[in-house]
Amino acid sequence: MKKTNFFKGFGSGLLLAVLVTALCATASAASRRNIDVEDGISITLNGATFTPRDASGKEVDVFLYNGTTYVPVRAISEMMGMDVQFDSATRTVVLTTADRSASQGSSTSSASYIGAEKAKSIALQDAGVSASAAVFLRAQLDWDDGRAEYEVEFYSGNTEYDYEIDALTGAILSADRDVENFTVPTTSTSSASYIGTEKAKSIALQDAGVSASSAAGMRAQLDWDDGRAQYEVEFYSGSTEYDYEIDAVTGAILGRDRDSRWD
Repeated sequence: MKKTNFFKGFGSGLLLAVLVTALCATASAASRRNIDVEDGISITLNGATFTPRDASGKEVDVFLYNGTTYVPVRAISEMMGMDVQFDSATRTVVLTTADRSASQGSSTSSASYIGAEKAKSIALQDAGVSASAAVFLRAQLDWDDGRAEYEVEFYSGNTEYDYEIDALTGAILSADRDVENFTVPTTSTSSASYIGTEKAKSIALQDAGVSASSAAGMRAQLDWDDGRAQYEVEFYSGSTEYDYEIDAVTGAILGRDRDSRWD
């Protein structure tokens, strides 16, 4: 099953959010207390040493207390591309993942993104394919390794093209092409006959035995694979990530997969 990068790095972010929640609970129970901690804890990111700092650039300590590692939430969250806010009224640390910020347009830098149409144009030019000869399946904003990017996928002839394009600079981060037995979908198979993303989500949730209120990070998008329209549905519940492929016309489950995000 083809999987996107929507959840890449999110497990560590969730662990951090759990830690923040615990800290907030402690703060509400007792505003101040003296504790004995173990200092000298270091952090690495992709093998490189990371030094957390506050908004003024001053180095912030990382320490152990009762077997738990405590880290500065803003420095760590921003390192992972998460937006961090503090609600002083409720004394709550508000974390927003980068993909959610991008999809909601809440990121302050999103106005600088090149846009999906420009990303498609860059991919077509690199592939040497004219717009009239391409059948686009998707061009969507995503987030990977702390960077906003557009995932562009299209067909021309019997070749499938996949691109990842930097959302700010337009640089091609990766390009791939595969020869497949692809038939351009005709207008006789109208999209009006598709079950829709909400129905596809419902089918996946029911099969997984997960309620809508217990599902987080859910998204469903129309795709095309092996000459058939299908919905790719992704969500997580607890420590499990679920991925489904649902036939866009019949609602049949074509593929399912579940993984522990903390393995």
